Amino acid sequence: MDKKLQQTAEELGEVLKARGMKVTFAESCTAGLAAMAVASAESSADFFSRGFITYTNQAKQEVLGVSRSALDTYTAVSEPVVREMAQGALRISGEQAAVSISGYAGPDGGPDGTPAGTVWFGWAFSDGLTVAEVETFSGDCEEVITAAAHFALTRLIALLKNR
Repeated sequence: MDKKLQQTAEELGEVLKARGMKVTFAESCTAGLAAMAVASAESSADFFSRGFITYTNQAKQEVLGVSRSALDTYTAVSEPVVREMAQGALRISGEQAAVSISGYAGPDGGPDGTPAGTVWFGWAFSDGLTVAEVETFSGDCEEVITAAAHFALTRLIALLKNR
């Protein structure tokens, strides 16, 4: 595993433990890499219990409750869908924080012309706050996936520290 990603996961674990919180993940293009990094952190059972890999639209609907209308109207790589993914993971898990990731890691972009490397992120919290952001990463598929997982964890740390 990428050393920088592992260090960030360790830092996230400390922040979550200090706040008595647990996190869950709903991942698409990263296929569980963010959750795997967190699960491999020291004492991870104190702040992580589950993650959801929902690579297809059907999985997003069946597992997380993402609406078909959001997928049809905006595509899986969109703000409305990552918001619904994060909120669904939060609802199912009962945890205090959720992270969702959906994007085009490459080599191809989206059918609507969205370039490869475009990744949407969602963060939902049990107090009702949901945040979404989009980033575009460069590199091959593996580099985009690693960068996306790292960004998701880094941004969660920042969101938690600013609450």
